[in-house]
Amino acid sequence: MNINFMSFNLKIKFSITRYHFLQSLLAGIIITLIILLGETFSNNVINAAIGSSVALVFLHPKNPQNRFRSLFGGNVIAIITFLFLHFLFLSFDQDLFITIYERDFHIFSGLSFTLCILLMSISDTEHIPAAGTSIGLSVNNIDYTLILFILFSISLLYVSRIFIEKYGKNLF
Repeated sequence: MNINFMSFNLKIKFSITRYHFLQSLLAGIIITLIILLGETFSNNVINAAIGSSVALVFLHPKNPQNRFRSLFGGNVIAIITFLFLHFLFLSFDQDLFITIYERDFHIFSGLSFTLCILLMSISDTEHIPAAGTSIGLSVNNIDYTLILFILFSISLLYVSRIFIEKYGKNLF
């Protein structure tokens, strides 16, 4: 079906295969398990970042951002970025917030995100959802359990990716 709207021509694809159902079902199972495992110490931003990684892996398993170097490396860079900035801020006894007109602005998240995407692009470990991981870590106090949870989740996701790459297919 083609839809012409002003100067845009959108082609809507209506091909549904068993891969759509199976890969969507597996993605739902994986993210549900991850959220259940991290329910007590994770936060919504981390869950959203990991959920974005799950979607990318299961919808487009052959995407270069899903290779080990990017999937694991991007998240490790997010963690290292967070830890570096956290200890840098602590060493200068700097608050993570700047107050302007009685409103708190969380500059730490923006700095963590910026440094994370810079380092991912330099090191060829781009995994876009990992930038969200850097924000998710920076909105809480340092929590090593959360860091281990992220590493475990990404490891589980990479094992799933090996399976889905072999038996699944790119859905778009």
